[in-house]
Amino acid sequence: MRKIKKLPGHVWTRALGWGLAVTMAFSSGCHQGGVDVNSDGTRKVVSTQAVASYTQKVNDSLNKEWFFSVQVYETPKPLDYLVQMIYEEMHEVDTVHFPDMGYPIKPAVLKGPDSLTCYVGFLDPKGQFMYYKSVYVENKTLNLRTIRKYTASDTQ
Repeated sequence: MRKIKKLPGHVWTRALGWGLAVTMAFSSGCHQGGVDVNSDGTRKVVSTQAVASYTQKVNDSLNKEWFFSVQVYETPKPLDYLVQMIYEEMHEVDTVHFPDMGYPIKPAVLKGPDSLTCYVGFLDPKGQFMYYKSVYVENKTLNLRTIRKYTASDTQ
């Protein structure tokens, strides 16, 4: 049986295009039970549809078509997912590497405390949302930040 440890958020930030501040976490592991994979460990079928998303219109009187959106997509690697983020005219993409928890990861996106914040995480086997990343707008800048880290350890 594996025990989950929550670690404090990571605070290393780097800038990516159009002022996007991205906080990155690096974790290891390649086990993803329950996912149909090839002999090389890649997914046999990669969905082209978003597996999780959040979209909210931006309150702007001049630009009615602007919105804040976060969409999560599968990649060939079972623990890696593309996160597409949009705010007004900023369009950014980053790869999020989910931790190997010893059970299939089901990515999820949860609305945050305001309309321009959401959380990217995953559901545990009981269906409880596990917070992992925060996507938010601060001072007209789109940000992705690690808010929790997880490790799985075997218990005896």
